[in-house]
Amino acid sequence: MDVYLSEEASLLLKALSLASSRPRADGFLIGHKRGQRFFVEKIFSSERGFFPSLENFRGLDQLFDGKIIGFFSFKADKKKIKKILAAFAYGKLFLDVHLNKRHKMAIRSYVVDFRNTFYLSPVIFRLCKSNITKKG
Repeated sequence: MDVYLSEEASLLLKALSLASSRPRADGFLIGHKRGQRFFVEKIFSSERGFFPSLENFRGLDQLFDGKIIGFFSFKADKKKIKKILAAFAYGKLFLDVHLNKRHKMAIRSYVVDFRNTFYLSPVIFRLCKSNITKKG
């Protein structure tokens, strides 16, 4: 399984990282999955913790025609990650975004998986811009 991040999505993540000296943004990954590859076409920034309720998440997914394929977070903490380790997010992508001192992004990519409990399983991340690096 792997992830391709479009130039538009990459640009929007970079913009979020520059909009604040300490980015803490969370949000949704909009795109599609073909075979074993996730194609992230766009991102949509949300409130901290992704969404206030499962009902609101379902409403957003419906608004985006079912194209929410996952979540992203700058400096994700255990509380945020725990929120998406659930049945509704099974098979969805999660990007954990970090910045270095030069505001270059490093992204760890995972898919929500299940084996007796929900967990994050690493997947390969494909770079599309030079300002992003693999982490891990």
